[in-house]
Amino acid sequence: MRVLCALLLTILPAMAQEFTIASLVHQPLTNDSVVTLAKAGFDEMFILQLIRNSRTNFDTTVQGLVGLKQAGVSEDLIRLMAMPQIVPPPAPAAKTPAPKTPGKKHSLLPWKHSS
Repeated sequence: MRVLCALLLTILPAMAQEFTIASLVHQPLTNDSVVTLAKAGFDEMFILQLIRNSRTNFDTTVQGLVGLKQAGVSEDLIRLMAMPQIVPPPAPAAKTPAPKTPGKKHSLLPWKHSS
C-alpha cells in the first residue's frame, strides 16, 4: 500500500506539470496575456517576439484596443497586435557626408581653362 501511495505521489505531480505546460503551448495569446506580461515587466522586444512566434486570438475591436492602452501596453505592441501583417519599415541608413578633398577647379566654359 505504501509503495502504491509513493508511486502515485510521484507520478501525479509530474503528469499535472506536463498537462499545464502542454496546455500553455496550445493556448493562443490574448489581450489579457499581453497585459499580464507587460505588467509583469517583460521587455517589449520579448513580447513582440512572442507575439510573432505564437498563435494569437486578440480582440482588436475599438474597445479591445482602448483596454490595452488603458492597461499600459505600448502603442508598438498594440499596433503589432492589430495589424500583424504590416512589417515596420527598416530604419533609414545614416548618411555620411562625402569627404571634402581639394579638387581641381573646373570652368563651366569649355574654352576657358583654369590655371
